[in-house]
Amino acid sequence: MVPMFRWAPWFALAFGVFSLLLFLLDGNVLVAGFGLLSALVIGFMEPVAVWWRFSSDEMISRTVMGSADDQSFRMAVGSSVREEIVWQELPGWTETRQGFVLETLDEGAASLSVPHRAFASDEDRASFRGLLEQHIGPAN
Repeated sequence: MVPMFRWAPWFALAFGVFSLLLFLLDGNVLVAGFGLLSALVIGFMEPVAVWWRFSSDEMISRTVMGSADDQSFRMAVGSSVREEIVWQELPGWTETRQGFVLETLDEGAASLSVPHRAFASDEDRASFRGLLEQHIGPAN
């Protein structure tokens, strides 16, 4: 399963191109304008949602400490939030240019992000990738 946020910019671009073609071929300004406006909304929806999440919640912007071993993946935010997730609770994962996206079974959160900058070295990042492949399976 490919995360939908990856396809949003491409869908917005295609929608914008079709709207421009509609305007050029038919001259319908109202429909083409609506299509272009919709393409902009679709294209900016995910970046705005991420900005909103980080700016509206003080806890999200705090430093998260994490560790992983053969049993589980653990995260902590100061002394107030600690969570341990066993590998069986993570049905899938993918790696982007910026980091790892871990799918969860929790209905409240669709995924967890682990940025590449969280690792002290390339060896640590490769070790984490190995744990993901070993316990969850290959990347989506």
